[in-house]
Amino acid sequence: MFQNKTTFPLFPTTVWGFKLPPDAAERIKGDVTAKLDTLIAAAPKTGNPFLQTEHDFHTLPEMQELMGYFNEAVAEVIAALAPKATEMEITGCWANVHPASSLHRAHSHPNNFLSAVYYMTVPPDGNQIAFFDPRMQHYILTPAVAQSNAYNSEHLFFEVEEGMLILFPSWLVHQVPAGDGDASRISIAFNVNFKDFCATVSPPNWVPNVPTHPDGS
Repeated sequence: MFQNKTTFPLFPTTVWGFKLPPDAAERIKGDVTAKLDTLIAAAPKTGNPFLQTEHDFHTLPEMQELMGYFNEAVAEVIAALAPKATEMEITGCWANVHPASSLHRAHSHPNNFLSAVYYMTVPPDGNQIAFFDPRMQHYILTPAVAQSNAYNSEHLFFEVEEGMLILFPSWLVHQVPAGDGDASRISIAFNVNFKDFCATVSPPNWVPNVPTHPDGS
C-alpha cells in the first residue's frame, strides 16, 4: 500500500473560458443578430445550410461592445502565457450560423497564435465543441478502453452556453458536432497573432557567445 499517490498533469493543453454578464450578452445578441439577419438576407443563396460571413466582422459598429470583451480576454491569456511580445492584433473575425444538421469538420487555424469562439445563441442540442488530442501517440497506439475518460480519449467534448467566450491555441484541432433539433447556433469566431511578428517574436531566442565580427563590433 502506497503512502500517497499523485498524478502530475505535465504540459497541459489549455482552453480558457470567460462568461459575459447576462445583460451585456443579451444586448450584444440583439444588436449583432439583427445585423447578421440583414447580411444573410442580402447574400447570394448558395444552398449550403452552414453560413459564414466575411472575416472583417469585427469592424462593424454592432461588434464594438463585444470587441471590448474579446480584447480583455486575450490580454488575460497573454498575461498568463507571459511571452516577451504582448501586443496582439485580430487577423480575422467572422460569424457562423450552424443549423442543427450541419457539421463543421475537424480543423485548426494555421498562422495564428490564439483562436476564440463566442456563443451568441446555443440550442440545447447544439452546445458542444470537440477538441482533439494533439499528441501523435493516440494515432499510433490506441488500445481499446473499458470506459472513456479524460486520460484515454482522443477527443473531448467541451460544453458551451450563451454568453460564453472560449480561447484556445490556434494549432488545437477542433470540430463542431451536428445537433438533432431545429434551432440554429450562432457564434462569432476570431483569430489573433502577435503584432509585428517578425520584429517581436521570430528573432532567435538565444544570445551569441562570440563577437559577431572579428573586431568585436
